[in-house]
Amino acid sequence: VKRIFSDVEDSERMFTNEVNIISRLIHRNLVQFLGWCHEQGELLLVFEYLTNGSLDTHIFGNRRTLTWDVRYKIALGVARALRYLHEDAEQCVLHRDIKSANILLDTDFNTKVSDFGIAKLVDPRLRTQKTKVVGTYGYLAPEYLNEGRASKESDMYGFGVVVLEIACGRKTYQDAEHNHVPLVNWVWKHYVEENILNVADKGLNMGFDVDEMTCLLTVGLWCTLHNHKKRPHAEQVISVLKQEATLPKLST
Repeated sequence: VKRIFSDVEDSERMFTNEVNIISRLIHRNLVQFLGWCHEQGELLLVFEYLTNGSLDTHIFGNRRTLTWDVRYKIALGVARALRYLHEDAEQCVLHRDIKSANILLDTDFNTKVSDFGIAKLVDPRLRTQKTKVVGTYGYLAPEYLNEGRASKESDMYGFGVVVLEIACGRKTYQDAEHNHVPLVNWVWKHYVEENILNVADKGLNMGFDVDEMTCLLTVGLWCTLHNHKKRPHAEQVISVLKQEATLPKLST
């Protein structure tokens, strides 16, 4: 059960927005919406119960380390959810808050993207939507952060950051570290120096497929390119992760 506190700014609008959007979406990689309640000032949304909680608690918390096969499956599941939202849904949906905390896992560690409180239905005539900047610091695309331009590409940026977190076992930024190098910059440095496998999560103890790790890290960088026009669509990402298409050679 998700409770939206009525004293939060725009709480009713967020509640209505989430019900309006999630109720029209059905996909195996999206959390299943069951119902809602709006009584006596309470704003409640009811979803399927997912026993394994959110991705961030496994990567950064004290839960058991996810195996490489599971991590790769999760990344592919998020990409499939985004393909559905961007291309296959009745009307294109921009999630606008793709992050590890919003990726839930069921009993079999299948991916379930959640939290559509700030999602936006896109006018099909427009490529981007100029909006108030919302979302989570560290996952926001530069053009969205600076100009408020939300697009499929800005969603893909958030996905790219999540992918790097999955592969590296490291947060996009550390709250307490003033000298912390952002995750994207850190991985780029190793990519340019051609030793990208050095950023792989040490918690895996080298227990990963080298080609898949290289692929996932490269996809993460591809999705977080500063120039949004050079970022891939979800369909391209899926093809590369399934190794049905060749990895791009990246430049900033």
